[in-house]
Amino acid sequence: MRASVIVKRLVAVIAAALALVGCTESAVTGPGRQPPYLAIVVFVDAPPEVTTRGPFRFRVRELSGQLGVDTTVRASPADTIILSVAAATYRVDISDVPAACAVRQSTAQAIVVPPNTNTSLVRFFITCEPGLTVITGTDGAASDPDYVVTVTNAKGAVFSSVLRSNDTVRFAGIEAGNYDVTLRLVADNCVVTSNGGEIVPVSVATRGSVLVRYRIVCAQVASRPRIVRLVGSYHEGSIAYVLRATDPEGDITRTFVDVTDCNRRSVLPGGGQLRQGLASAPNVARRDTALIIGAYDLDVTDAQLANRCLAVWVDDAFGNVSPIIEVPLLRRNAARAPAPMTFSARLNGVRSISVNASASDPNGDYLGAFLVYLVRDGVLTNPDGQPDRVLQQPAGIIGPVNAELGVGIGFGAWNDYLGVIVYLVDAEGNFTRVIDMDLFQ
Repeated sequence: MRASVIVKRLVAVIAAALALVGCTESAVTGPGRQPPYLAIVVFVDAPPEVTTRGPFRFRVRELSGQLGVDTTVRASPADTIILSVAAATYRVDISDVPAACAVRQSTAQAIVVPPNTNTSLVRFFITCEPGLTVITGTDGAASDPDYVVTVTNAKGAVFSSVLRSNDTVRFAGIEAGNYDVTLRLVADNCVVTSNGGEIVPVSVATRGSVLVRYRIVCAQVASRPRIVRLVGSYHEGSIAYVLRATDPEGDITRTFVDVTDCNRRSVLPGGGQLRQGLASAPNVARRDTALIIGAYDLDVTDAQLANRCLAVWVDDAFGNVSPIIEVPLLRRNAARAPAPMTFSARLNGVRSISVNASASDPNGDYLGAFLVYLVRDGVLTNPDGQPDRVLQQPAGIIGPVNAELGVGIGFGAWNDYLGVIVYLVDAEGNFTRVIDMDLFQ
């Protein structure tokens, strides 16, 4: 913003502040709504995509402490804050400024409000510049000590920098446009688990800024698990999958499952899902090859799942992460999916819920099931308008289902339970979802 424009705006703001008698009540806050006034204005030299961010946070404190004034106000860059205050010396701090921007001189200003005056003015000048910030965060065993990050624009021009395992680098002053940010020279025992993997496309706006975070987890090669087979399908906003993973210690603990654009970028509103507590499952514990069945209900349509991929990694009790596997997510083949032969879920008084299910399969490759217990919203997690979910067997159940879940021992009381969902899954990832919402029969 040119200096002449800033001066004109400043004159206009001061004139408006000095004419407060004619202001509406909403323009003035504070006890009594009478002079003296303290006005706070912000001038941002940046494009609309930055100036419309916010709001900023302003903290106003009376420095002597005798008046006990310590208040916080939030306002957008377009707002003018006018406070009715007592005559005194005040400190005004600004925070929540976008990372691409800087406050000239200081984020804190002192201002004397004399008695018998109308308005004292505090001004903050903020400038923003184009920029791209890349952050690496690495943990795990045998961590990679450093990487190379390259930033390539549409014309093929490349900027590069070396980053340490936990480091930050800023590419300042680059032109607005589209870029591919690529993390290179990642050691073979390390996995980039952040969304997008090693290659992240970004768009830098004029005087805007973009932040790219890489999350890298490294493993002891001799101990890390590996996924040897992964298949999955989707139907009516749900997915089911089957994976086999080898592990030298037989202690696979977690799975991370995401639906991607087949280039490691998630297409799910909340990103991928982490599922824990697999290590004690009979189909996982102390097995050199674990067989895991899983399923999720997703807040997306089948059209959004079409032509997408399933991306999965597993890790063990020591945090050793497998290489990430990404395979096509197929539409459920209804003609080959398992069909329920028996299915019932019922309360055993107030002490437990029994679930029994068996399936037939057109081509004889029924594998097992995944169970979800539905609990009233807000019983286990913060209310979100959807039933809470309890997983008793997070690695799935191989074969017919004959499960019993004790209630009233930390997962809600008997009358908190609403129903049970069972996903019947075959060896190719085809599934049938069945639900019982009457636990009294």
